Amino acid sequence: MNEPRQRILVALLAVMLLYFGGEWLWRKAVEGPLEARQAKAERLEKELAKRDKELAAIRKAAADIDRWKEESLPSDPQVARSLYRAWLLELVGKVGFANRNVEAGEPVDRRGLYQSITFSVQGRANLEQLTRFLYQFYRAGHLHQIRSLSITPMASSGALDLSLVVEALVLPRKEPKERLSNSTSDRLAFEKFDDYAVIPRRNLFGFSGTFDPIDQAFLTGIQHINGRPEAWFTIRTEDKVVKLKPGESLQVGQFSGKVVEVEGDDVVLESEGQRWLLSLGESLAQAFALPPEH
Repeated sequence: MNEPRQRILVALLAVMLLYFGGEWLWRKAVEGPLEARQAKAERLEKELAKRDKELAAIRKAAADIDRWKEESLPSDPQVARSLYRAWLLELVGKVGFANRNVEAGEPVDRRGLYQSITFSVQGRANLEQLTRFLYQFYRAGHLHQIRSLSITPMASSGALDLSLVVEALVLPRKEPKERLSNSTSDRLAFEKFDDYAVIPRRNLFGFSGTFDPIDQAFLTGIQHINGRPEAWFTIRTEDKVVKLKPGESLQVGQFSGKVVEVEGDDVVLESEGQRWLLSLGESLAQAFALPPEH
């Protein structure tokens, strides 16, 4: 009786050993290597993605360097200094700066990698002339930047006393460069100056007098005539009151727009696709730009 039972127990033990041993062998011989290879493949994919990203950054940097070399001032620092100063003088004269002056510093070596030249610009201009200067400056394909800009409003004349510090760079090249770049930069968000014309219309410095009529045009009343709202604008330069309903146009100096909404003490104006919020007692120059409607 004991011998058959022992045989059965031995057989069951053998089956258990075979089962658990087979599972162990499967894990060690099959699943383990598969998991290791999968982990290695994922690691390699991450490394490849990282290297692709690094290569893309290197290619972009190389393209940037090539573009910067084209925008660089002429290879001879003294020639670069003279030509770029002449370019600045021509620009401030073209946009109408008064009392203009441009001074050039000496070239400074930057650890043998490139040379920088600092220029100082002084002059007097109105806001439109300053806007035109900045537009032409950043549109030019030169390797330059404005390091500082000081603006002092002159209430007596409505002009701006300006002082700028400009830095331009000379990059080394295999072939010497003798002239300034005549290319156009893509630094600006908009291509045409007309897209920036709204800046001088805002009269950011709050001048009075004859500098810009919009700072003398005030929203002085909001009335309801026969149930319809009406915005009253006092134009001090013309000594008159203009009464407008929603949809009617307003022309003051260089500002041209229409009333689109009258609500409480506020009026919403629209000019050249831009919406402006004006509150009772404020001048057109104090209007607040509203975000675009969606």
